[in-house]
Amino acid sequence: MVSDRNAIIGGCAAGFVVDIALFPIDTIKTRMQSRQGLRSLGLSDLHKLKGVGAAAVGSMPGSALFFLTYEHVKRMNYGGGAKQHMLASSLGEIMACLVRVPTEVVKQRVQAKLARSSWEGLKHTLANAGLRGLYVGYGTTVMREIPFAAIQYPIWEKLRSAYNPEGSGFKSGVCGSVAGAVAGGLTTPIDVVKTRLMLSTKNEGVVKVIRELHKEGLSSFFKGFSARIGWLSIGGFVYLGTYQTVIEFIV
Repeated sequence: MVSDRNAIIGGCAAGFVVDIALFPIDTIKTRMQSRQGLRSLGLSDLHKLKGVGAAAVGSMPGSALFFLTYEHVKRMNYGGGAKQHMLASSLGEIMACLVRVPTEVVKQRVQAKLARSSWEGLKHTLANAGLRGLYVGYGTTVMREIPFAAIQYPIWEKLRSAYNPEGSGFKSGVCGSVAGAVAGGLTTPIDVVKTRLMLSTKNEGVVKVIRELHKEGLSSFFKGFSARIGWLSIGGFVYLGTYQTVIEFIV
């Protein structure tokens, strides 16, 4: 079992590494899902990594909160197996989103060129919507993250118990890659709705965004599908591989 201290250290390391390493892919996915679309926003400034500051600030505490909750709930007796992993990961995501959503709001506004820097994005959001503006899309994000985690982590735990009993960081990453790709693909429509909500300059509700996407065609719900699959497949490898490697190193 992983202690709370080790879960925090491993979570911080995993969150920082994956968010920084995969930031360009995340930017492409965000622009594909925005109203302007990838063609309008382009990729010429991708190398400037605009919004990476917000990602770096939020990645470590958010990931630490997730794994602290996840490992803590895993140690309790709630039936064991997939059900316990589903419960642990769902509660972990609810806690992590308290940190993740504000940083995601700022980061995505910069990625979609609605602000020139993370600091400008933060000031603009607070000036227009107050603290509440930083939590636009919180409910939708939790709605996305819970099914995502409830699919990803039981698959990851099952695969690594079958193919990685020795606790190898690399093998854990491979298992995480498969789990991330499956979970990411299935939750893409929720992710599109969440992105539209976060990029909105008005107070639009979930229903209005869904109706707008429906008018654009059913394919709109799967914008950024390939980028999301690629991002979460690589992300699952880096994130869970890093977490396992750090845990094994400090134990």
